[in-house]
Amino acid sequence: MPIVIVVGGPAGTGKTTQGELLAKKFNCPFIEGDALHPKANIDKMSRGEPLTDEDRWGWLKQLSQIASEKAEEDKSKIAVVSCSMLKKVYRDYIKQNSSIKDMSFRFVFLYTTFEELLKRVGNRKGHFMKSDMVKSQYDIMEIPEQGELIKNGGEAVSVDTTNKSPDVIEKEIFSDLKL
Repeated sequence: MPIVIVVGGPAGTGKTTQGELLAKKFNCPFIEGDALHPKANIDKMSRGEPLTDEDRWGWLKQLSQIASEKAEEDKSKIAVVSCSMLKKVYRDYIKQNSSIKDMSFRFVFLYTTFEELLKRVGNRKGHFMKSDMVKSQYDIMEIPEQGELIKNGGEAVSVDTTNKSPDVIEKEIFSDLKL
C-alpha cells in the first residue's frame, strides 16, 4: 500500500530539512508544502497575518492529493511532504482528501520551545514566514497525543527538536516510524 509521510510542525522546527532527509533515505519524491500555498495565503502571511482554517482547507486538500499521487506513481510507493499540520483536524483532513483510495499516511510532528522557534525563524532569509507569525502557529499547535502515536497503534510520531542536530532527529524519526 502506498504511504505518504507528512512532516510537520510550526515554522522553524526543521520540516524541510527532515523531509528532504527522509526522501533521500527512502529514495522517494519530496514535496515542499509551502510551494503549494496559493498566492493569497503567501501574501497574507507576508503581511504578518495568520492563516485561518478557511485559508488552509484548499491548500491541505491539494497537498494531500499531490503527495498521494506521487506515492502511487513512485517505484518506492512512498512520498514525503512538508506541511505545518498544526492541528489534529488538519491531519484528519489530509487523510480524508487523498486522491488515492487505499493510501496510508504517517505524520511526523516536530516541535521545540517558543524561544527556539523565534531564534530559528529570525535567522532565515528570503522566506515569507517571519518571526512575528511564530506565535500564532505555536498557540494553535496540537502535538499528537497518545492515541495518535504509532507506538499506540496510531499514525504519528512526535519529536522534540530542541538542541538536537538534524542527524539525531532523522535517526529518531526513522526509528519511530517503523517502516
